[in-house]
Formats: sequence, structure tokens, C-alpha cells
Amino acid sequence: MPLFSYVNAENPESKILKISEIFNSVQGEGTYSGTPCIFLRLSTCNLKCSWCDTKYTWDWQNYDIKKEIKEISIEKIAEKLHKFSNISHLVITGGEPLLQQDKLVLLLVILKDKTSKYNEYKSFQVEIETNGTIIPNNEIVKLVNQWNVSPKTSNSHNKKYGIDLDKYYDKSLPFYKELKNAYFKFVVDKQEDLKEIEQMLNKHMLPKKRIILMPQALTKDKLLEKSKWLEEFAKKNDFNFSTRLQVLLWDNQRGK
Repeated sequence: MPLFSYVNAENPESKILKISEIFNSVQGEGTYSGTPCIFLRLSTCNLKCSWCDTKYTWDWQNYDIKKEIKEISIEKIAEKLHKFSNISHLVITGGEPLLQQDKLVLLLVILKDKTSKYNEYKSFQVEIETNGTIIPNNEIVKLVNQWNVSPKTSNSHNKKYGIDLDKYYDKSLPFYKELKNAYFKFVVDKQEDLKEIEQMLNKHMLPKKRIILMPQALTKDKLLEKSKWLEEFAKKNDFNFSTRLQVLLWDNQRGK
């Protein structure tokens, strides 16, 4: 089957993704930490987390939307991804990627098509990083190798924007819980956050073996400071702990 025959030629908009950037690095967080990968960062988000490290994907009061959003065809994105010929691990992140999930399905079908000459020598392993507020459709569920779900707590300060996180998570987390390839990564800012996280785990009966605790920090010094007490808590309570390699190596420099 030709590489781009999946795309609906009668609807040009179905071929366009709003992206922020594409670059290669190593996965800095979670179960694949240290793995060489390609990052496809999509633009726009439905939350407004105060400590977000990629506000340039959605904060249009402080960033120029015309400069930050690039509308690129699925064909061009696929071609760009294949140019990283030695890397087959793809991390789709944001922003919130599932705001564009229907178009992402088309891209992933192309990338997973083993009959394509572009995929002759590799098969993409795909992670999607999501805030967990949106339930993925059946098509994309079949195409994703791992879900990195990051439910937000009150430390994100979404409430001051009128965003009711419980309204989202009461519907979505029971769905994600049933996906065996979904891991739940909680961003911990202060020790007081741990009680709220424990309440969320109990409320939604999330599997402990798939819980990851990660410090909130944008600088190396803050990351190391918070890691000391959070790692100790994780060890004592049998939780997974994740650092943030991108902060340790580059102080959260963009495109790294």
C-alpha cells in the first residue's frame, strides 16, 4: 500500500498536525529513561499547569502563537521522522497530543505500515505522553506501545482558571487503568502533595506497580534537592521513582 494512501485527499485539513518541534534526544523520564528517541511535540493544551515546562505550546499571553505553532502535513512529518534513520523510538508529547488524536491515528498508521519502503528496516516503538484528561479512541489504542499518563494534582493550580480536574479524571482514569501498557506519572512539588496523590490512587484504584513519582523541577539544583526526599519516600512505600534526565543534563533547555 502506498505510504500516503491513508490520508483523505478530499479533506486537506485531515492531513495537517499542529506541532511545536521535532528533535532527537534521550527519553528523560519514566520507564524508558535513557532510551535514544525522537520527540514529536504537538501544540495546544487543554490545561494550564503553573509549573509546565513547555508553555510555548499553549501560553499565548507570553508566547507568539504565529511563531510557536507550525501546521505541517502528515506526509512531511513522516518524512522528517524517517530521516532519523538510526532511531526507531518515538515519543509523542505536547502540549496535549490527544487533542489531535484523529490525525495522529493517520500518522501512526503510516509509521506502523511494514509494507512501506520507508519502514523496511525499522518498526517504530511509540510512546504517547498525555495529561490523562482525554480518553483515547480505539484506533489509537491499538497503535501505541506505551501510555505515559500524568494526572495533575492541585499543585498545578488549574483550579484558578476554572478547570475542574476531577470532572476529567473521574471519567478517564478508569479507562486508562484497564490499559496494561499505561503508566501513571505524578509530578510531586512538595511533600504535602503525596497525601493528595495517595487519595487519587485509592479513589481510582490505580495499580501501584504502574505508579511513578517524579519531582517537579526546572533546574538541576532543585531536582536534586527534591529527589532526595522523594526517592526515600518511593523506596519506603514501594513506588517507582523517576528523575528528569533532561533537567540534569541541560537544565530543561528547549529542544534537548
